[in-house]
Amino acid sequence: MPTVTKPKFTHKHNKDGTHDSVCFACLATVVSLRDEEDLPRHEAAHICDPIRLYQLGRLERRKQL
Repeated sequence: MPTVTKPKFTHKHNKDGTHDSVCFACLATVVSLRDEEDLPRHEAAHICDPIRLYQLGRLERRKQL
């Protein structure tokens, strides 16, 4: 069974005045908004795509006994 850690995010400030939230785990842009204060709400709802994590080599598999 795969294990997934809780994602962490970085914020990027764009020239057009928007703010991007990017997940460190799956590298997805979670949301792009004008109001940076709304980013945590979207981040809390984010779930990394297991296929994307597998493709990035970031999905650990537990050893079957």
